[in-house]
Amino acid sequence: MISVTPDIIGPGIEEEYADALAAIDDIGLVLGQQQLTNDTPEGRVLLNVLWVEQEIDARRLPIPVDPSFVGTIFYLVGSNELAGVPGFQEALGRLWLVLKGYGLIKPRHVPLLVSMIDDWIADAERCSDPQSEDRRLIADLRIEADRLRQGGEVRSRGSDERSYGARISDALDEQMDKGYLRLSAISASLLEGWRPRPARKPPLPAPLPGLPPEAPMLPEGVVPT
Repeated sequence: MISVTPDIIGPGIEEEYADALAAIDDIGLVLGQQQLTNDTPEGRVLLNVLWVEQEIDARRLPIPVDPSFVGTIFYLVGSNELAGVPGFQEALGRLWLVLKGYGLIKPRHVPLLVSMIDDWIADAERCSDPQSEDRRLIADLRIEADRLRQGGEVRSRGSDERSYGARISDALDEQMDKGYLRLSAISASLLEGWRPRPARKPPLPAPLPGLPPEAPMLPEGVVPT
C-alpha cells in the first residue's frame, strides 16, 4: 500500500462541515416541503437535520458526533423507512458517513484505494488453488482497479450487486491475512463511497466547543414522541 500522506488525509473539519451541508441540501431537495413534526419520519429527520445544520453554522459540532444527538438520522439509515423517496437514502447515507467520522471518498483517495486493491489481489494470488468464485472475484477487482487507474470514478453499488466482502470464500479468507476484513474495507470505499480506512481523519473537535459530550436526558416521566 502506498504511504498515507497529510495531502491524502486532507484538510480538517471544514471539509466535513461542507460535505455534511451538501448532504443536508440534498435531503431537503428530495423531501420537499414537509411539516416539522415528530409524528412522521420525514418531519423527525428534518428536525434532526436542521439541528445539525444549526450546530455547524455555530461551529459547535465535533466530528464524529455522539449518536445521542443524531439518533433519528442514524436510525433511518438502517430502517429504510424512507427508502422509497428517490435520492433520500443516498443523501442520508452521505450525511451518516460524515457524522460517524468515517468521511467520504475524494479523488485524492483513489490512488490509495487502488493500491489497497492491488495488495489484496497480490496476496490472494499467492494462495493455493483458489475456487472458481474467488478467481471471478479477483478478476472483477482487477477490472475495478484498472478502471480507476484510467481515471474512472468511484461508482455506486447496483441494486442487486453483492459487496465484495460477501463474495470471498471461507477457504480463501483462511489463507489470507485479514482477507475478509481488508476486502470489506475496499468494498465500502469502492461501492459505498466510504473514505479508505487508512486515510480517515482523527476525531475533530469543534472550533467553538459548546455541546456536552452527550445529549441531555429527557426529564423523568417525559416520553419522546
